[in-house]
Amino acid sequence: MTTTRRNGQLPSCEPCRKSKLRCDHTRPICNRCNRRGRAEECFYHPSPLTKPRDTKAAAIRKPRQKPIHSPGQSANVSVSAVVSPIAIRDVSVSVSGSVCTIGESHAWEKRPFANPGFLGLTSYSDNVTGYAAVLDDAMRPRDSEGSGSGSIAAVVDLRQVELGAQVLLLLDYLPLFEELLEKRFAIWEGWIFSTQMFRCIIKVLRDLYHDATEGVQDKYASMLELSRTFFRNTATEIELRASMTLSEYVALSGARWDSYALLLSAVGYAIYHVVHESEDLPGKDKKGLRRIALAASDICLQLCDRLGTISDTLCCATLQYSVLVHHTYGTGDYRTWQKLGDLTTIVFALGLHQAGDDRNVPFFLSELRKRIMIGAYGMDKDLALFLGRPPRICKQYCNFQSPLDLTWEELIAPPSVRQAALLKLDAKGWNTEGTLGSGARGRTIHLACLIREDILELSIGQGGDDVEEHAERVFKRARQRRSELPAFLQWDPESADPELATLHLEFLHQDYLIYSTLVKRIGKGHDALIKISLEIITCLLDVVSRQMRSHKAHMLTILDLCYIGLPAAGALATELLRHSQPKLEPVLSSAPFPRSEIIQKLSVFISHADTFIQQHEGDYEIALQGQMLIRQVLDRVLSPTTDQPFPDPSINGMTIGDDVDFMALLESFDWEQEIRPTFS
Repeated sequence: MTTTRRNGQLPSCEPCRKSKLRCDHTRPICNRCNRRGRAEECFYHPSPLTKPRDTKAAAIRKPRQKPIHSPGQSANVSVSAVVSPIAIRDVSVSVSGSVCTIGESHAWEKRPFANPGFLGLTSYSDNVTGYAAVLDDAMRPRDSEGSGSGSIAAVVDLRQVELGAQVLLLLDYLPLFEELLEKRFAIWEGWIFSTQMFRCIIKVLRDLYHDATEGVQDKYASMLELSRTFFRNTATEIELRASMTLSEYVALSGARWDSYALLLSAVGYAIYHVVHESEDLPGKDKKGLRRIALAASDICLQLCDRLGTISDTLCCATLQYSVLVHHTYGTGDYRTWQKLGDLTTIVFALGLHQAGDDRNVPFFLSELRKRIMIGAYGMDKDLALFLGRPPRICKQYCNFQSPLDLTWEELIAPPSVRQAALLKLDAKGWNTEGTLGSGARGRTIHLACLIREDILELSIGQGGDDVEEHAERVFKRARQRRSELPAFLQWDPESADPELATLHLEFLHQDYLIYSTLVKRIGKGHDALIKISLEIITCLLDVVSRQMRSHKAHMLTILDLCYIGLPAAGALATELLRHSQPKLEPVLSSAPFPRSEIIQKLSVFISHADTFIQQHEGDYEIALQGQMLIRQVLDRVLSPTTDQPFPDPSINGMTIGDDVDFMALLESFDWEQEIRPTFS
């Protein structure tokens, strides 16, 4: 006779109950246990939560274990949708519900593999004169048993091992992930991470997955054991040596939760730039795959946090995941700002903000650390400017080192080849062959971010300096830094290189930010703001026109349309409406207003923005609202003069009334969307 539980539900067999899996309640043996080869273990306990008290110690230990294994909590973290590769399509539903619960029951427990990381001159270890090195060494975790398995078992429970196993089932789609990443790097190679790095990670994971599943009937059981391996590897510190190659480094770091998070985050980011439609995509489409990549990589990072370890690969994964969060939710979303905090925390904990002892660090890893630090610095400046908040990473507390102007092929090359490449650099670290590669990109971004921090100080700083004098000093430093760029990075209007155009637009945008700050703070600089805004729009239209003739729009140009072009277009639209309304108080100007030119170029700009700004971008709604406001300006300026009130269109619920109200709306709209993904 089949009995029911107190809640009216049918009881689960013991293997399914203990594994937090959904049982089909078939008697005497459930179908799930039959499929998993656990028929001999399958039985239905009449009172599963009642056990005899063997000893007094057992009775004391039981309440401490209850929060981990209680039925109420397990309901929050069970991932029943993913028990085989067939069900991987639904992983986004299951893992998304589990992300927030990892480690909640252990939030305040000591993590045995945690270490303090970088310790500066004012740290507690340095307060004991002469014993800083001894204390720093003493703070490193030691495993009394040598293997560390006992400590891992104490800190990682079965629930987390199972969750890790379900995320590892995504390795069944490793060929698809490899294809997406190859396409993404073919479009644009970026400057921090490289295709060589991901190829090595994929090779390690492919071999590991093949060995774990070949000839195995119970794939899920193999994934459970592989999950335990990932936990052991993640808890193990990687011992570096100067002669280590990239493949040797990844062989030690590839089978870890942080490396897996890096891969999944990179796949999620690649989907934004790669055209790939297939019915076999996990999640059923590109949007579903992005959700899976976002949730699964977040789980991997939280599993790392459960162990309390920090490493270079964890820093890489945190950076790539922060980029994915930004592209998914947008710049103004709190989650993007929150992940920037996580990134800032780990770069400081690793000591990337200070020059360290690199004697035992491989050359490629030393350069990668520099690029990661610049990437974090750039993201910090982008978000701080966009949100008008104080920066988290300030140059006066950091000893920045620009990466050498070398390609990734040269960074990972044998010592003889690398030495030959180093000899081709000038005294400042630039290449002498005039090649704009990943190293040059990192160096120019570092330069641009230094200028951005000066602008940030001008715009939200609380210094008592005269605003005009401060702005002039910022201009002077910016021009000096630009003049120090090598000849091959100087702008030529005839150049067809989209990256060179992006660099030029970045410098123009910095001027725009300075003039915009002057207009807002002291009401001066309208003519200069109009001039620089018109120059930005003109340059953008020329670049887009050139690329449209070649039938190939570069991804950086598309981003420039939104994040640089739209603020400049908004400034022009505001001034256009101001000069078109005689009842508004005119702004004193010494230069004729280029009304016709502005109208023509704004019309073309809006057309290009409609074509190229993608709906899946995180800041699409803000961009769309800005475009609608510019259209309203053009409609009002080009409409014949009438005494009748203008129709009341609305933008996102904001009703636009008479011209004065519309003018106030234009001036209050935040055009300065100066965030740009310089850290991909």
